[in-house]
Amino acid sequence: MLSLPLKIAIVALLCCSVFFAIDEFTVTIAQNKEYTIYEKDGVLFCTGNTEVALHNNKGAQRIVVNDLEGAIEILQEGLQHAPLFYPFLYNCGIAFMRKREYDAARIYLEKAMHIVPENPRIYILIGELYALTGREGDALLLFRKALKINRKELTALIKIGNIYVERNQLELARRYFDAALKINPQYPDAVIGFAKIHFKKGEFYKALIWLKSIDVAKKDYDKAYHYYFAESSFKLKDYKTAYEQYEKLLQFKNDVFFLTHSYALIEHKMNLSRQFAELEHVE
Repeated sequence: MLSLPLKIAIVALLCCSVFFAIDEFTVTIAQNKEYTIYEKDGVLFCTGNTEVALHNNKGAQRIVVNDLEGAIEILQEGLQHAPLFYPFLYNCGIAFMRKREYDAARIYLEKAMHIVPENPRIYILIGELYALTGREGDALLLFRKALKINRKELTALIKIGNIYVERNQLELARRYFDAALKINPQYPDAVIGFAKIHFKKGEFYKALIWLKSIDVAKKDYDKAYHYYFAESSFKLKDYKTAYEQYEKLLQFKNDVFFLTHSYALIEHKMNLSRQFAELEHVE
């Protein structure tokens, strides 16, 4: 059970000044004398050795390895003793989101949003949730709200661009990807965005040129990279490359990419590419 001093520390955290140290893939959410809350691998961790921090990290690590049931059990246990602790709510929402239990995810994420409304990432998460459930208009509003808090929020720019790609409003999509590249010319997800635009236009060579310009060994990136690389290669009858890229994509089975794409279908496409590549080799 979390001790009274720890509960007091939680309240102190919620009353302290919240700040954000933001780069491409790292966000420090808040800190007090006992711990700092930060984002890693899409979930929230805490520094320090307090019971509440360690308990949260145990649940967060379960999310990272895709033990979602285990994560939820740990985080909900924590919430019984600290119902306002931001990382418990945030991470619980993510776990339910990855389980595709969207109503439960929304409840936890909205509670987290009310506790720390200054965090642009919470609006992005809820926006993603809306996009997954067909509420693209609401998703766009939330992504734009994140941008109002932080005009350099690259993820929000990419999310808006991706919605416009799906809507085939490619010129609008280009503007948002271009805005991201102006903030960071090396930002891989913006480069992937331009590849998506060319793919939508049927310009598969151009899509590959953009994708090949990214050094994925050195950067975190949208795993859709492998999907568009594979799809473009398949369209150009480069079945060996298509097979290799589908195979790489399947290594990220816990990635958010598979919230909107069927793992079995990607596996089928990989096997089909392998068969075509083998036939070419025989010929």
